[in-house]
Amino acid sequence: MKILQTVKYYAPSKGGMESVVKNLVEGVLANVDDVRFTVYANSHLPSFKKAINVTDRLISIKESTPFFFKSQPLNLRYSSLRALIKDADIIHHHYPFPNMELALFRNMDLLDGKDLVITWHANIKNSRWSWIGKFYDPLISKLLIKAKMIVVTSPQLLEASDILKPFANKIIVIPLSFDPNITSYQVKPKRYPVDRVFQLLFVGKLRIYKGLKYLIEAIKDLDVNLVISGEGESEVELKKYVSDLGINNKINFLGKVNDEELKSLYKKSDLFILPSINEAEAFGVVQLEAMTNAIPVINTNLKSGVPFVSLHNFSGLTIQPANSLELKHAIESIIHDKSLYEKFSRNSLERAKLFSRDKMVAAYIGIYNKNL
Repeated sequence: MKILQTVKYYAPSKGGMESVVKNLVEGVLANVDDVRFTVYANSHLPSFKKAINVTDRLISIKESTPFFFKSQPLNLRYSSLRALIKDADIIHHHYPFPNMELALFRNMDLLDGKDLVITWHANIKNSRWSWIGKFYDPLISKLLIKAKMIVVTSPQLLEASDILKPFANKIIVIPLSFDPNITSYQVKPKRYPVDRVFQLLFVGKLRIYKGLKYLIEAIKDLDVNLVISGEGESEVELKKYVSDLGINNKINFLGKVNDEELKSLYKKSDLFILPSINEAEAFGVVQLEAMTNAIPVINTNLKSGVPFVSLHNFSGLTIQPANSLELKHAIESIIHDKSLYEKFSRNSLERAKLFSRDKMVAAYIGIYNKNL
């Protein structure tokens, strides 16, 4: 069985969608002998050359991507796509990826004889890309008509999407998973920190929709330390804001870290915060990484999978987005209550087990093996 995965970026690029596709490909290859994957993506770094990497049953093709606009690759050619569609038994597309969706639309004639699976990672209507919906949604609807199966990563995505509702009869929910390399599998619930400052952690791209400005504002008067791990176009602005507030001593920008460094960060941290302000944050896989390390989570009440991952008053607290005062109070509620903190830690560990890579991979293998 030959499966073509089309995704915006792929490993070693770091990001939620990239992590999911990497886990899916590796998991299926480890469990099914007769599957071959081709992953077709963009280079996540500026490049004028196509890069091809071939291993035993996996071909990774990264198209030349000389320019970017607001983190989006500016490439409309995808010269290999037509041949790749012809060679594949199943085309598995990861939405949203406007450039590739346009390319798939241009090759619609080939999709009639193929099995198309679409994993719907995010709704764009409440993101910074909502303005393209008027022109973009009709094209997407035609691809959804062609699809044999549509996967949403949380029930909330279907509930919040007008474009998906007409296709409910071929939609299933398969939650995303975390990278199993980020935990030791011997994690125990955390004990309430005694006689030391609470260690707060954020992991992710430094972009406006992540809401980091509200997190920085929330802790300016709290006796905590915050580690921010990640890179992005908002980095300079955020560092200036921290400096203007005079709190450089309590916030550490680490930049990009490798898997071992990230594992160490989770081990040392007491509380994870994902303060995203709109539905560009579709799921928040980093929440799962924190939870599988027994870390309580504070997230935001978005119309996406974010509050589905870490549940309010179970594995942490969910607050309204873009509200630094409510975020401050949520942090205080957890760091000043030993029994609440330890309950959230225990529950985070249990909740994360529902999102294992094995469960996600098994669900997709079931889809692939049905021959659709």
